[in-house]
Amino acid sequence: MKRRVLMAHPCLGNVGGANAVGAWALQALRDECDIVLATLRPVNCTALNRSFGTSLRDSDFDLRIAPASYRFLLHTVPTSGALMETAVTTRWVRSLARSERPDVMLSTNNEMDFGRPGLQYVNFPWAYLPRPDTDLRWFHRIPGFVTAYRGTCERIEGGSARGRGGNLSLANSRFTAAKIKELYGTDAEVLYPPAPGSFPDVPWQQRRPAVVAIGRMNPCKRWENAVEIMDLARNRGLDIGLTLITQPDDVEYGRRMAALAATRPWLRLLSDLAREELTREVARHRYGIHTMECEHFGIAVAEIIRAGCIVFVHDSGGPVEIVGGRRELRFRDTAEGAAALAAVVADSALQDRLRAELAARGALFSAETFCQSLLRVVRTHRQ
Repeated sequence: MKRRVLMAHPCLGNVGGANAVGAWALQALRDECDIVLATLRPVNCTALNRSFGTSLRDSDFDLRIAPASYRFLLHTVPTSGALMETAVTTRWVRSLARSERPDVMLSTNNEMDFGRPGLQYVNFPWAYLPRPDTDLRWFHRIPGFVTAYRGTCERIEGGSARGRGGNLSLANSRFTAAKIKELYGTDAEVLYPPAPGSFPDVPWQQRRPAVVAIGRMNPCKRWENAVEIMDLARNRGLDIGLTLITQPDDVEYGRRMAALAATRPWLRLLSDLAREELTREVARHRYGIHTMECEHFGIAVAEIIRAGCIVFVHDSGGPVEIVGGRRELRFRDTAEGAAALAAVVADSALQDRLRAELAARGALFSAETFCQSLLRVVRTHRQ
């Protein structure tokens, strides 16, 4: 008999690593489990498949959108927030559990107190303070606002830190697992999120001697730093370009990046590519870069590695783990980034060693590895 899984994901959209986890969790479990998906908004399988490389159908799960009386709670504070969406979804899934009587309760977007032990995939603990600077918004700086906001969310959720800590946590990186340990005193199993797609095997000499970057068009990604690194590298005499592949997000920031591209013929901006287009484009490059600070995991880094590129990352958070901690691939500022890029470009023997090591790590981040590991956990989990 199939296990019945009640899966919670507040808003399953087609942008971002957390949503990639949610989509691939549905795909991983659909054949062996009866899935009830508790969420706040409709789910567009066509959009998910285009972005994440899944092959989901509406019939793969039983969609349960929270009724208006639940969604009204989102307006109890004057600004939208992921924590409030999580709190309302938790309240909704706890109510559903009484009628659905699931074998397994699973959150694919951070901690939830289900009222009984369950599984939770944690991209970064929402209850962890202080948050990384990249997560802070204007309202975080209003005295007393965060405390009041979190208190409201706690009351709506109806749960507790003890309940959330009693779940089996799956962390997207050792970096996040350490935060879970610090917050709840419990160990988490590291399950890397999927970097899906079949990347073409393009010979190194046939690739563009250029750098590629992937991610949302948002200031937290610090794409202007990637441009500055390229400016500095080119000032060193490197004839090298940058391709920035983004998903639309912050319109004003997109205009600023377009202005930079207008004065730099070597800077290409590509937007909203389908998964097949993205895999082909990335695999045409030799190098990659990721400039975000304290990224919880950095699924774009895993994608670039799986495409066979040598990728440089900011020396913080999950991306350092993805590249195996290699000192040659880490930088703290733009000057270090340019120097690291120039050193690798100039040394073909070093390139060969880095390519071999990163290629071996690529399998850790495949969709197949993620699906098999999640299915194993769900099969063996007992409430």
